[in-house]
Amino acid sequence: MHNGALEMAPVRVNAVSPGLVATPMWAGMEEADRERMLSSAADRLPLRGIGEAFNIANAVLFLACSLFSTGSTVVVDGGATIAA
Repeated sequence: MHNGALEMAPVRVNAVSPGLVATPMWAGMEEADRERMLSSAADRLPLRGIGEAFNIANAVLFLACSLFSTGSTVVVDGGATIAA
């Protein structure tokens, strides 16, 4: 990431690293299995919940509006990174 930001400067290069997010991608699972999987995952996260699309969108918006940020990765994972 940092090399890309250096190569592209003065264009800003940032990334968002999402954790588990409740999206239609999981719709192919049986509802009971999906709820069990999401609940189990949520129980292991410090924030005790699963991300929603708006959580990721907020991080993207932050980086888009933060004109002095480049080479940054914003982790939006409910604390999974620190819990591991």
